[in-house]
Amino acid sequence: MLKPPAAPARPHASQPESAQPRPRGRRRATADLDVRERLLACATQLFAERGIAATTMAQIAAAAGVTSAMVHYYFTNREKLLDAVVDERIARSIAFVWSSVESGDERDAHALVEDLVARMFDVTARMPWLPPLWLREIVNEGGLLRERMLKVLPVDQLQRFASRIGAAQRDGAINPALEAPLLFMSILALIMLPLATAKTWQSTRGLPKIERDVLHRHVSALLSAALQVPPGNAMTPPAHHAPGSAT
Repeated sequence: MLKPPAAPARPHASQPESAQPRPRGRRRATADLDVRERLLACATQLFAERGIAATTMAQIAAAAGVTSAMVHYYFTNREKLLDAVVDERIARSIAFVWSSVESGDERDAHALVEDLVARMFDVTARMPWLPPLWLREIVNEGGLLRERMLKVLPVDQLQRFASRIGAAQRDGAINPALEAPLLFMSILALIMLPLATAKTWQSTRGLPKIERDVLHRHVSALLSAALQVPPGNAMTPPAHHAPGSAT
């Protein structure tokens, strides 16, 4: 399971050393890793709240309780820090979500969609900064993570998922009116957009509070109904024409 690291506990200077202390080199390596992970956690949170352009290295350092020099020590510069955010945080969450879509998976398409949705809610519960960061820096034009994200898109898994849905449509198990290649985009929007804008909704009088469990149930109900084949439906899956071909 993907799990953001917890901030390490700092023993008081007056605490006695362990009877069997670890080698000094190992202790230093562990401390370095803890500081680096804490800096990444603070960076992702601030980027999601303020935007990358509005967040300074000094602010990240202050949030992590270290000096600005420490941020540069672990990440060299802002570009390296953004690389780490994508590679060590976002890409790993993507890998977790899509690990359910394997070529040898024999579950039916309905179970596949249900598991995909569950994994997305799992990830966003443990990484609540992900939806607002996704909206700010990946979806929006000019987002500072967009180009980096294009390099880690799970294209193979997306194609495999669409293929599985298409096969289920041909077998009469999924509503043939759906566009298989667009289904995941719809799932992504149903989950990420409400979570990304939750604070705006909650701060506006008259609008309902977005609760995660309620949203999960709502999304599952929408998708379950949409995937069902209408009674007596005799439609065939939509034809997908190659670009430039005659219709």
